[in-house]
Amino acid sequence: MNSIREALREGAARISKASCTPVLDARVLLKYVLKKEDTYLFVHGDERISKEEQDLYELFLQKREQGMPVAYIIGSKEFMGLEFKVNEHTLIPRPDTEIAVMEALEAIRSHGYKKVLDLCCGSGAIGLSIAASFEFTNVTLSDINKEALDVANENAVRLGLKQRVQFVLSDLFSNIEEPFDLIVSNPPYISGEDMEKLDKTVREYEPHLALYGGDSGLDFYRSITQQAPRYLRENGMLIFEIGYDQSSEVEKMMKEYGFKNVHTVKDFSGLSRVVSGLLIPET
Repeated sequence: MNSIREALREGAARISKASCTPVLDARVLLKYVLKKEDTYLFVHGDERISKEEQDLYELFLQKREQGMPVAYIIGSKEFMGLEFKVNEHTLIPRPDTEIAVMEALEAIRSHGYKKVLDLCCGSGAIGLSIAASFEFTNVTLSDINKEALDVANENAVRLGLKQRVQFVLSDLFSNIEEPFDLIVSNPPYISGEDMEKLDKTVREYEPHLALYGGDSGLDFYRSITQQAPRYLRENGMLIFEIGYDQSSEVEKMMKEYGFKNVHTVKDFSGLSRVVSGLLIPET
């Protein structure tokens, strides 16, 4: 049997054509197989792995070679320091989405918001991260996809948040009734043109229902922005995650529908990532 060090080296070499981060991917997969942390792999590099562990690792490497994302292979992804279950019904949470969560947390601190809606919640990464950060918040998570909502529900149980969140199966606001202080959403925003350019690991594995935002990529922003004022309390806030080239259009439509103090926040790469605005009544 291979040693841990050999398995990592050979695994990274095998998946190098399928992955931009083969060394990291091989380590994550082997950690999952061995049920160990990074430190253990480094300290015990000469330790031999069992045949059963080798066979499972080989299976995972084969799936990665075929393009399956690591998060779907192991069934989970870390986000905001929390571990979220993911599957083919949910998008894989990405670090850039943490910008939307941080913007929401700052809004809660600054304005004393208590009732939050995570619209198009998917795995629940945004809404559950907010609920985990403030015990006094009341978070509702909504999605049109029942299978995705089931995953979010399971994540709430796993994170010990089940008693402090609610779930609503809804096509945007169709089944939403009560008003909220804060609505945060990472809706589908990939344009028809960009769908064709997506990396294979996204295009062939992640749910198109959660990706495609119409020909322009802006369909959901327009629909949500138009309806949101009916579901926001006075001085409430709407926060969107956006595509890197969508800030000006999203800002424009938010202003068109009465939002004030509209501004864009950039991500860790300096790209526009979040747009937010306040629903301030006219005086």
